[in-house]
Amino acid sequence: MTKSIEKLATTYVILGGAWGDCGKGKVTAFYGQIANLVIRATGGANAGHTVFVNGKKFGLHLIPSGIMYKAMCLIGQGVALDLGILLDEIETLKNEIPDILERLRISGTTTLLLPYHKTLDAANESLRSHKIGTTKRGIGPAYADKADRIALQVNDLFRPFEEIKALIVQALEKHKPLLQLYGDPNMSNIETYAEELVKELIEQAKIIKPLIVDGHSFVRKYVNDSNKIIVVEGAQSVRLSIETGDYPNCTSSDSNINGTLSGAHLNPKDPTEIIVVLKAYLSRVGNGPFPTEIESHIGPDGKLIPYKEEDAYLGDKMRNDFHEYGVSTGRPRRVGWFDAIVAKNSVQVSGADAICINCMDLIGEFGITHGEIKIAKSYLYQGEEIDYLPRNTEQTHEIPQPIYDVIDGGWKITPDMDSYEKLPEKAKLFIEKIEEITGTPVKYIGIGPENEQIIVRS
Repeated sequence: MTKSIEKLATTYVILGGAWGDCGKGKVTAFYGQIANLVIRATGGANAGHTVFVNGKKFGLHLIPSGIMYKAMCLIGQGVALDLGILLDEIETLKNEIPDILERLRISGTTTLLLPYHKTLDAANESLRSHKIGTTKRGIGPAYADKADRIALQVNDLFRPFEEIKALIVQALEKHKPLLQLYGDPNMSNIETYAEELVKELIEQAKIIKPLIVDGHSFVRKYVNDSNKIIVVEGAQSVRLSIETGDYPNCTSSDSNINGTLSGAHLNPKDPTEIIVVLKAYLSRVGNGPFPTEIESHIGPDGKLIPYKEEDAYLGDKMRNDFHEYGVSTGRPRRVGWFDAIVAKNSVQVSGADAICINCMDLIGEFGITHGEIKIAKSYLYQGEEIDYLPRNTEQTHEIPQPIYDVIDGGWKITPDMDSYEKLPEKAKLFIEKIEEITGTPVKYIGIGPENEQIIVRS
């Protein structure tokens, strides 16, 4: 018996192509205006994105950015959900978005991130000889508990009091040595601490109870309707995925395509377009290899080293010109030239159909000011020129040295440049070099800070 071919919803999966902070929200906003469902699939409150509602700027960490339009929004099962932060975001937005509770849903199988996960995160980082640069938001310990099958899911909030308490005590008993050394003194009495935490969770559960859905069946109603458009917001990026990223300098979830689909209650046959988003330069927060990094006053601890303006390195100038500081933490980001080998790797491991390059206006003007723009086209590594991203730099203690294509000068993008054909020739050359090296079309081009400032090539 032959199964009939179903016409499914059009699904766009949006992934970061380097180390996050790439402007995924621009593509999300482009399709969010016409989307029926926007899904946040992975990560937790360590990931941030900026949205504008009624001209006001908001930094969101958990609520999908599609909430600023008319789409339904789902927090999927791949997210590590901090209820306190979620409720704060709802409270912040409710005056600007009165129907927020009508359009926000939470999968019942989403993992809960609880207060002791943050304590464990800080403790684990303090014990590492090789610092990862965690945001200390509790993401890693929450996912570790999930893998160890002692995490709570949203659905667990609706168990009887004693059952919730027993689940929390089970987790706390495992972590007891670390929590007693590094935690709140109240944690020394696990029974009492667990009871107080359950009371808090039950109060929070009363607020979110109307938002809880069976994630799978909720999403399938949209997938099975060919008239619907679904947008999936991937958190972090391909290079930060625990599976495809720079282990151990990565996040704790699979933020590549496989984890993103699963976290969004989708399967590999559902998406019709996978989009990898990058900036026309790169940035990174925390430790880990960064082949095209430009020297700046950032220490090994990720903090700024004080310097006088006249002593600024080129990397300091790029970071300050481009306002490269984290949405979630305010931490200064490391910055560097565009790396087409990183882009090619991200395209290959994610199966991307198209690339988005943001900040074309910024890098163009930077080139005018500083005389040139660079694109890494290959590396010198272990005495050889290679055209791939090696995964053993942690063991060799050697960072690949980029070999660059150089574009003299830069370009300026004016408001009338609303199509690819109207872009300056050097800007088009920059895009064409990326397409040549990655073998993937650059379909989306961000030419300004506003969500509307994007060129979409057919």
